[in-house]
Amino acid sequence: MKLATIVMLGIALLGSFASMQAADPAGASQNVLFFTGGSVYTSDTGGVCIWYPLLLGDLNMEFLFEFDGRAPAVDKEHAYLIWVSDFEALPQAPFKLPPSSTGLFTLQLVPTGSATIYFSDRPQLRKWKDLTDRSSWGTPVATFVRQAGIFQSTDGGMSGGMTNSAVLLSSKPFKLNGVTFDFKDLIPHGMTCFEAGSGNEFGDDEAGSCVAISPAK
Repeated sequence: MKLATIVMLGIALLGSFASMQAADPAGASQNVLFFTGGSVYTSDTGGVCIWYPLLLGDLNMEFLFEFDGRAPAVDKEHAYLIWVSDFEALPQAPFKLPPSSTGLFTLQLVPTGSATIYFSDRPQLRKWKDLTDRSSWGTPVATFVRQAGIFQSTDGGMSGGMTNSAVLLSSKPFKLNGVTFDFKDLIPHGMTCFEAGSGNEFGDDEAGSCVAISPAK
């Protein structure tokens, strides 16, 4: 999906966030953010996922990105918040396909890992050349256990979708344009994210949404 389409979708959906204040906890399965970004592969079976929110609670793009002229510059270079997660993608053993299949249906296990959301009030100072050096990426404001998921593709892995949950471990308050925000207030138990992506052997573009998860029983 083109970024312009994603941005327009986010604007159209903003009304559904109007009643959710930045510090109010979301109800179970309530939409809490929409995101876009991508992954860069650093090996045959793994890489780094970096995405940034387009909407977060009731905070729209005017709060989440630096401005370029009169409008927010919607990209990772201008995003105050970025989600970062190292991952593996492990192809699953061959399985029997129905006779009508093209043979391109594939499954990849993305094992449990960790994720961090970084905040910087000067995002253009981030350095991207070495993705293992994150010292310039900002202050960690939320950490998660990213639970395992299955990436499903019908074209041999070039595009597809995945659903997985991220359990919030810790968070700390920060300010966005004067508004104090803390992820534990919005998603005290974490979130489940639904994403779709398309790319090549070097990486892919991704977009999706996340809903709040309820407390463990």
